[in-house]
Amino acid sequence: MEIMIRNIVLIIGWPVLVVGSIYLIVKGGAVYKLVRGSLVGKVTKVLVISMLVGMYSLGIVATALMYADENTGVWVVLPIFFAWFITFIWSLKVLVKAGNEAKKLSEN
Repeated sequence: MEIMIRNIVLIIGWPVLVVGSIYLIVKGGAVYKLVRGSLVGKVTKVLVISMLVGMYSLGIVATALMYADENTGVWVVLPIFFAWFITFIWSLKVLVKAGNEAKKLSEN
């Protein structure tokens, strides 16, 4: 059972991580171009970089743990994976909203 859950988490998690990273870089880059040099631009840059480092660190450590200890590793990683996914979606929504607000400010 644990091996099946591990495989499902990895089959879903890594593609979401890679596609999400690309989306995050594209959206973050767009926001940064609009507000570079300002505090919002600096915060956006730090947000994107820290999210990428955190996401890949979590992915690597979670994958290693699930392979090192199939029984316990899956049950430790699963709630962390769901918490990460929720915060990832939340961060993307905030980034999109920030981009829209930055566009409005640059148009005025």
